[in-house]
Amino acid sequence: MPMNVKCPYCQALAIPGLRTRDYNQQITTDSFDYFRCAVCDYWFLHPIPDDLGKYYPNSYYAIPSSVARLRQSAERQRYQIETIQKFARGGRLLDIGPGNGAFAYLARQSGFEVQTLEMDGDCCRYLRDVIGVGAIQTDDPAFVLPQLPLQQVITLWHVVEHLRDPWLCLQRAAERLAPGGILLVATPNPQALQFRVFRSRWVHLDAPRHVSLIPAPLLARALTSYGLRPVLVNSNDPGGRALNVYGWRASLVNLSPRRLARAAAWRLGLPLGRLASIAETHGFPGSTYTAIFRNVDG
Repeated sequence: MPMNVKCPYCQALAIPGLRTRDYNQQITTDSFDYFRCAVCDYWFLHPIPDDLGKYYPNSYYAIPSSVARLRQSAERQRYQIETIQKFARGGRLLDIGPGNGAFAYLARQSGFEVQTLEMDGDCCRYLRDVIGVGAIQTDDPAFVLPQLPLQQVITLWHVVEHLRDPWLCLQRAAERLAPGGILLVATPNPQALQFRVFRSRWVHLDAPRHVSLIPAPLLARALTSYGLRPVLVNSNDPGGRALNVYGWRASLVNLSPRRLARAAAWRLGLPLGRLASIAETHGFPGSTYTAIFRNVDG
């Protein structure tokens, strides 16, 4: 591992954390190094590969094959729009990294004026032509954000961990919130019980696509410094509970070297994941968290 690596957030000297591989997609056999800041507890990949795009297979985006499939996918994510509606009932909504657009579909159906920022061209076409929302193709949302009008809602559903510079994106997002507007961030939790158990084989580490893991206290500290106020931190919504179970199953698979063993690990992981998820919803840190912050300016 390289030495004298500084934390991208606070510039303190970082500690070598772990070395891992692309266990999830198995696109490469290269090794990747993660560091942890001893001061702010931020986990980050160093160095970040020059061309991250090549590590995203076409199957990563899973565009629905029909409108009926889109609606089915959206129904599984209905808790997301219901979460937003507790804090905002309408207006401009910017979804960064919408993927197949299930949440954008729900937001549009709920009366929001939806714009999206997405790096995949096929997803952008699907968002425009099928879902009927705005879609700007970009892999640098921080560059595009200052060009957009103020938003009542900005969402990053499991996106911030993919960004080369999440801090600049979060700052720019905070600057584009209208007074009283909300910013939602859902992301893997580096304080998770699963991370302690599985370490380099943890499925939510997802090297090299996840270039950073931000603990919830650090996210709150950063966004508070940008003028926002935390109004929700939750790891026990339906999505979080599902990702807890999936995390145990898929991480067990990552521990298994052979195909038959991997199939057995996936089956074994279901009861184990359900049992462990009970603990994760009653005191132990879950595999992901969702945090909402409000712009208190004005």
